[in-house]
Amino acid sequence: MASSAIEVVIPAYNAGRYLRETLESVAAQTVPPSLVTVVNDSSADDTVAVAESCARDLADRIPIRVLHNPGPRGPAAARNLAIRTGDLPLVALLDADDLLTPNHHAALRQALEAAPGIVLAFGDHDVFGAGGPVNASGLAASGVAQAPAKDVAPGVFSLGEATFPALLRTGIFGTSACLFRRSAAVTAGLFDEAMMHGEDTDLFLRMSLLGRFVFVREIVARKRVHGENLTHERNKMLFCRGAVRSLTRLAEADRQGGIMLTPGQRKALRAALPGAVQGHLYAASRTGVAAYREAATMAARAGHAGLAAGPKHLLRLALRRLLDRPRRN
Repeated sequence: MASSAIEVVIPAYNAGRYLRETLESVAAQTVPPSLVTVVNDSSADDTVAVAESCARDLADRIPIRVLHNPGPRGPAAARNLAIRTGDLPLVALLDADDLLTPNHHAALRQALEAAPGIVLAFGDHDVFGAGGPVNASGLAASGVAQAPAKDVAPGVFSLGEATFPALLRTGIFGTSACLFRRSAAVTAGLFDEAMMHGEDTDLFLRMSLLGRFVFVREIVARKRVHGENLTHERNKMLFCRGAVRSLTRLAEADRQGGIMLTPGQRKALRAALPGAVQGHLYAASRTGVAAYREAATMAARAGHAGLAAGPKHLLRLALRRLLDRPRRN
């Protein structure tokens, strides 16, 4: 079976219990990748042993290399290590606890090559856990399934100019449900290694300025839900902080001429930034004084310092402080 020019990049932190099933889903591709890179991210469990065992057991189906992330812990630095040290033109991201459906590579490579100027292709994903499927369609949850789309080729669609505004609002596709050109990721500056939450959407926003995104409607990945997901509800404030960091940086780059936004993109960015700041302030006010102080500082950098003085946020913060105050007997 001929391989594709695809490298699958898997950052793995304490993922030993899931990693073999994840790698077996890669080995089951109808069009197998040319390389799979597992990046151990300072794991304290048997992640490395499982990865090395799979490299031996699956050697006749997929080549697996195991790297060790020497940089800051987190999926951003781990993915960057693999992307910088690889040379295959196409990259598929895969979280160590997720699964690919057998047609992931075939469907997304075909979509990526459907027309000139495409830098990223994505598909749908479902969500599963111990109790079975949780959500039948990630594209439905993000609104992509309902959004007006243009036909690029049979079965391949684009949101067109609506792609950038949609990315400003939310992650419109699952990280494990995409395939992109390595050169576009490198040109965009790769992942921000200071970010642990929202780093994928941050990169995708920058990549969307370099070329077109397209999508297919079929499910190409399965996201596993468990108590240790970075996307867990308890990390909501951190994702809000990541969104403000990302949008503020884009706005600064636009003002300084570092990026070229269309008038529509600039308008969408200016409209999205206050909402992102408000979301961060809201989440921080429910967390505590230190978090709110940081959120207020970021609001000022974003040009929306006045939002931190909102009475509802301050009242919520005061109530949080009251609840946190030690009670005397």
